[in-house]
Amino acid sequence: MDGFERRTLVKKEKILNTSAALFQKKGIKKVSISKIAKEANVSQVTIYNYFESKEKLLYEALIYFVNQTWEKYHKLIEEPISYEEKMKQFIFSEAQTVNDLHEEFSNYMMDQYKIPGNFIEHLYQEKALPAMMQLVQQGRDEGFIDPAISDTAIFVYLQMFTDYLQKGDAIEQLVPLTEELMKLFFYGIAGSGEIKKPD
Repeated sequence: MDGFERRTLVKKEKILNTSAALFQKKGIKKVSISKIAKEANVSQVTIYNYFESKEKLLYEALIYFVNQTWEKYHKLIEEPISYEEKMKQFIFSEAQTVNDLHEEFSNYMMDQYKIPGNFIEHLYQEKALPAMMQLVQQGRDEGFIDPAISDTAIFVYLQMFTDYLQKGDAIEQLVPLTEELMKLFFYGIAGSGEIKKPD
């Protein structure tokens, strides 16, 4: 990669980072290309050269946001800390992420998620789900997950949840329940019986 290509990538990432932050905080309608250009310290012409339109920039900013969010969670999964501590951080982080999202941006994300073969579903199936099952295994190893519950059952549970998310009115119902749902998944699967931690 030569110097020009490197500068181009850096500039595009700055635009995407700025756009994602503005869309999350202020929504979509109130964020103009001129506002993004000013915040990113680039010209409007540069933005149109890279992304052609606000709609295409919005889509690319969403991909950027989803990938950045995934990287944050993946980093947490790989941390050398206990399953229980990871769960606490997951619940807090997820609740904070949802609370920080403007309704317009959140609705746009869910509209994209409903499209068959969308990039969010692809990321979930290819990366997030295997990482989640890795986390489940850590929970098993540390005695926090009922050994009577199979990986298949947990996979089906997760799939039911993701399928529900693709319903038209799901986001309005689920956003206020984010923290409760996270607790229900991560702690509810412990089961009602006594679970002994390994020696």
